[in-house]
Amino acid sequence: MHKIIAASCCVALASPVCAMASATPLPEATHIPPTQIHFVTTANYRVADTELHATLSAQASGADPAVLASQVNQTVSWADTQVLSSVHGLQWHIGGYTTMRTGDKAVPWRVQETMVVESTDPSALLPLLGTLQSRLHLEGLNYTAAPKKLRNAKNHAGVTALHRFLAAAKQDCAALSFSGKPHLGGINLQLGSSPMPTRPYPIVMAAVREVPGPVVANPDVSRDVVTVTGTAYCR
Repeated sequence: MHKIIAASCCVALASPVCAMASATPLPEATHIPPTQIHFVTTANYRVADTELHATLSAQASGADPAVLASQVNQTVSWADTQVLSSVHGLQWHIGGYTTMRTGDKAVPWRVQETMVVESTDPSALLPLLGTLQSRLHLEGLNYTAAPKKLRNAKNHAGVTALHRFLAAAKQDCAALSFSGKPHLGGINLQLGSSPMPTRPYPIVMAAVREVPGPVVANPDVSRDVVTVTGTAYCR
């Protein structure tokens, strides 16, 4: 009889303990964040400047904008048909056209049309500029890299910078005793803007057709850098 009561008491006492145990959550495993490393890698590139760009403008000022526009159009047509068309390999296009009030009562209107001339053979373009300046104004003259070569150089530098990024990630993760292949996170590739020449170009204005074109500095190189930034997770 006592044994049964005792057993019954034990069961009764054990029930609250079991209930408390079931309500208490089991401890979870500690979460360890992955090891991540931030990288910045770069690759430089340089391209020879082989193309010559000249910016010229036809200008006229006076009282009647319609008359001025006709004068400017005639000047541009002369440059197009009589000068530039005579040389093979030149490319040119109209850069802009403006009509504006000057605020001067004597010449209240000013009309201007810009022409951009490009050549892969500077020796063919330079002599023409002396002739063109007899009727047009020379606004600018500079050497630039060929667009296709510049684009290829940028792409090659981008691939090089990405390879350097991956190599750096493998090397640093291995130094931290991680044997697995790193998992790459977000990567940002910055190709940069088109490089602009920073060297000076002395220009000698030629007012007579027989005089050779302006003197321009020898072509140099356009250079820039591609930058890759991002994160790698060691495993």
